[in-house]
Amino acid sequence: MSFSNIELCSKALNKIGANSITSFEDGTVESEICESIYLGLKQKLLCLYAWSFALKTALLTRADDVNRYDYSYAYILPADFLRAVKISSGVKYKIAGSYLFCNDEEVELEYISDVGEDCFSPLFVSSFIYLMAAELSISLLNDTSKYSLFYRLFNSEIKEAKSIDGMQQTTESLKNFSLIDARK
Repeated sequence: MSFSNIELCSKALNKIGANSITSFEDGTVESEICESIYLGLKQKLLCLYAWSFALKTALLTRADDVNRYDYSYAYILPADFLRAVKISSGVKYKIAGSYLFCNDEEVELEYISDVGEDCFSPLFVSSFIYLMAAELSISLLNDTSKYSLFYRLFNSEIKEAKSIDGMQQTTESLKNFSLIDARK
C-alpha cells in the first residue's frame, strides 16, 4: 500500500497527538511545518542506505565546457540523483554540483534516486513516519521526551528495514582471502 506525502505527514502528526492535514497549503501550523521539513527528511532517509526501491542505473551524458578539475571527462548527473552507489568501471571519480568527473570515456552510474512515495517499501514507510514524528515533536510541540521516544522507535525500525531490504539481493562471496584459506 502506498501513501501520499500528505498521508505520511498526517500519520506522523497523529502519532504525536496532533491534528491531521489535508494539504501543505491548508493554512494550519501543522501543514506549514510539515511542508518545511518533509522533503529534507525524505531525501535524508533515502540517502541513508542503498534502498532497493530507490536504486537506478544510468548511462551518463558527457558535459562539455565544464571545469573538469584533474579529470579527463565531466558527466551530467540524472535529475533525480541523490547519492552515488558505484560506477561501472570502479575507477576514481569525484562528484561536484550536478556533475560526475572521472577519466573514463563512458560511465554507467548506479545511484539512489529521489523516488516518489508510491515506490517506498512498507518498512521504509514505517521508519519514515517515526522519523517525521520525532522531528514534529520538536518543531511543533517542543517536546524532547516525545522526540527521544520516536527517535528510538525510528532507530529500531530503520535497522529492521535495512536488514530486510538487504536480503533482496545476493551477497558477494569472499574469494582469495587469506584468512578463509587459512581455515581450510
